[in-house]
Amino acid sequence: MHIRSININYDVMRMIRKIKCCCLCVFTMCLTLWLIFTLPLDHINAILPTKSRDLAQHGIRRDDPGRLPPFCDPATNLAFVKVHKAGSSTVATLLQRFGIVHGLNFALPNRPFHDKFYNYITRPGEILTRDSVVPLPPGKQYNILLNHAIYNRTAFRQLMPENTVYLTILREPFQQFVSAFEYYNMASYFSSMVPSVRNASNPISLYLSDPHAFEGESTLFSYIRNKQSEDLGLTRAAYDSPLVLNSSINIIDREFLLVMIVERLDESLLLLKRELCWSVKDILYISKNANTKKAKRSFTPSDHDNHRKLNHPDYALYGHFLKVLENKLDAQSADFFSELKQFQFLLKGVKQACLTTASFYAAESRWHDSFNVTQEDCKLLLMSVTAGLDYLLLRAGRITLQEYQKYRPHKPLWQEKTVHNL
Repeated sequence: MHIRSININYDVMRMIRKIKCCCLCVFTMCLTLWLIFTLPLDHINAILPTKSRDLAQHGIRRDDPGRLPPFCDPATNLAFVKVHKAGSSTVATLLQRFGIVHGLNFALPNRPFHDKFYNYITRPGEILTRDSVVPLPPGKQYNILLNHAIYNRTAFRQLMPENTVYLTILREPFQQFVSAFEYYNMASYFSSMVPSVRNASNPISLYLSDPHAFEGESTLFSYIRNKQSEDLGLTRAAYDSPLVLNSSINIIDREFLLVMIVERLDESLLLLKRELCWSVKDILYISKNANTKKAKRSFTPSDHDNHRKLNHPDYALYGHFLKVLENKLDAQSADFFSELKQFQFLLKGVKQACLTTASFYAAESRWHDSFNVTQEDCKLLLMSVTAGLDYLLLRAGRITLQEYQKYRPHKPLWQEKTVHNL
């Protein structure tokens, strides 16, 4: 009888232990879920890698769906390295519009109004300092830097807030070179040095056949040579050494949240929207600085080979970040590409409306609420980078209304309903 009582007590104790274990497991799971959804971002920052930490400071999560979650705060501190002839004007006007509509502070070039390089913060050989930009009132900080400035990590970080998101865009190097050659009218520029270029059927091929006759042998960077690399701060050391070149590219990869590719612009902007926690209206665009009158030229394999030899840093840079972007796109779900189709549908409708002085209504979808694009919105969508810069210089009190109207005789933006919240 005593033994039986002991066995019963043992069974009861074992059952009690099991119940305790189950309760502990349930409590642990509940506590874990509670921490996941309520843990402050400052605590999350301590355990996230650098790029994810930067996003967390804005309330952004990489796995956010296309539609913005209620806890998502848009990123507002941005530095865009504007690469020459790489679709950067289109992206810059988009960022400019975002900053104007949200009343953000811009790092504006501190140069004489409308001189030759007034839209440059720094040029090759210049280092970005606080004297390079228009000063802000005491207690204010810069939110957006988007005009031309040679990238220098230390200098940028001394000017911009700690949680600034770094962005840029690249273009296939040969196409970027051809675009720059035509845009800057290099055939005319070189005609005094190489008279035969005046009557050449293809002055670009002539240049590529003997580039040192046009530019000195010591020239490694120019408006038509490795300009994308130069804009992103690469130096002669990167040109001369594959190890330094690869190291420089890897540093850019670590420091930039997103390097867009102009040949995949719509996909790049949709990634940007999701990364920065922006709305689809924020990333609408109408292309800028597209040269629709450029001559149709044919190029030989030798032209391409010669160009690659001269511009191997640009090719290495572009090849790396094209692969990075492709990997990001490969990792996207079907929802991303469905939203991409919706985004491209919106772009067509908005462009048609803005070019015909109509309005555009976007019905609600699974990725965005309904919204209107008015003619006031269209004025910002159609605005060039320099027109936007002139308005921002006027808003900052850097120029007078008379100086502004000398170059922009239309009504200044601050009188438009579009920027009523400034």
